[in-house]
Amino acid sequence: MNTRPEATHTDLYHRAPCGLATIDRRGTFLAINQTLLEWLGLADPSELPRFQDLLAAGDRIYWETHATPLLDMQGDIAEIAVELITLGGTAPVLLNAMSAHPGRSETRIDLAIFPAEDRRKYERELLTARKLAEASEAKTRELAQSLQRSLLPPVPPSIPFVEIDAAYRPAGEGNEIGGDFYDVFRMGTDEWMVVVGDVRGKGASAASLTSMMRYVIRGAAMEAYDMPEVLATLNSALMADSPGETCTAVLVRLDIRSKGNVGVAVCPAGHPLPLLVTDAGDVIEIGRPGTVLGALPHPRHEETGIDLKPGSTLVLFTDGVPEGRRGDDFFGEERLRELLFRSGSQPHLAQIVADTVVEFQNGLPRDDIAIVTLRCTS
Repeated sequence: MNTRPEATHTDLYHRAPCGLATIDRRGTFLAINQTLLEWLGLADPSELPRFQDLLAAGDRIYWETHATPLLDMQGDIAEIAVELITLGGTAPVLLNAMSAHPGRSETRIDLAIFPAEDRRKYERELLTARKLAEASEAKTRELAQSLQRSLLPPVPPSIPFVEIDAAYRPAGEGNEIGGDFYDVFRMGTDEWMVVVGDVRGKGASAASLTSMMRYVIRGAAMEAYDMPEVLATLNSALMADSPGETCTAVLVRLDIRSKGNVGVAVCPAGHPLPLLVTDAGDVIEIGRPGTVLGALPHPRHEETGIDLKPGSTLVLFTDGVPEGRRGDDFFGEERLRELLFRSGSQPHLAQIVADTVVEFQNGLPRDDIAIVTLRCTS
């Protein structure tokens, strides 16, 4: 049997876990519960000033210039953060108010006041956690960018009679290490190798695979002049050390024979074919598609040789260029060809292409972009 006496409405009003009060439009208290009196540090309701005089100076002005007009217009306001003046000092609270007859001078305004210290503590903790997360994100971005830079040549080397331009743009905001890369290195007295590749995935695994590819290609190129043989060595290394991982690449060998006489050999491996911009402005696809690396034990790759004539430019790029997307619209090879036709003779062509593709995607590329251009200067 429950012997606890039943609480009356008056008891419930005075013992409510929030402060309850009723005031007139001038702020005079008409009723107040015991909870709010205790918060204020008062024992006698007759000691109460006007309600607005219990608010901190700024909140008092807000009550008179904003809250009261809102009550007149819409009849209620909810969860306004104010500071209540008590005998123990100011206390943060959330104020709710409802006007019985909005806009009338004789209206009664019911107040419900909740302590906000726990909420403010939560908001402060949330703000601290957000700042820590932003700092961690910035540090992660900086680390990713630093590691990405270590995987790319800081400055393309100087090659006689060939002007090199290179550009790299990470996907999104650059928080992750991308899989696109390029490399340029010397093979012999008059021979150079240019590599553009695309490793599947992102993050640490992509960085590890990219690093391995660069060094295997460099090592194999020192042992074999034949580029399909270099790619076969890389394919074997991928299948042995990173089974299931695939990537694409295009190798370009430069043979600097003499002034105005630069031989070029192109060997793609599942990669977009390079585009040659002639001195007349024509844009021509160079090479034949080859097998993706890491997919088959015996891939097929072919070399295609051309002469890079003065004023002509060979453009190497990853699929982040033609597959750059804005909604359902891809940048596409046609736009790329039109851009190269218009800008093929301009300096810093790689930067121009990269910036144009990023701008097409409203400044936030969906995939990494790597571009290298080789222009015969004389």
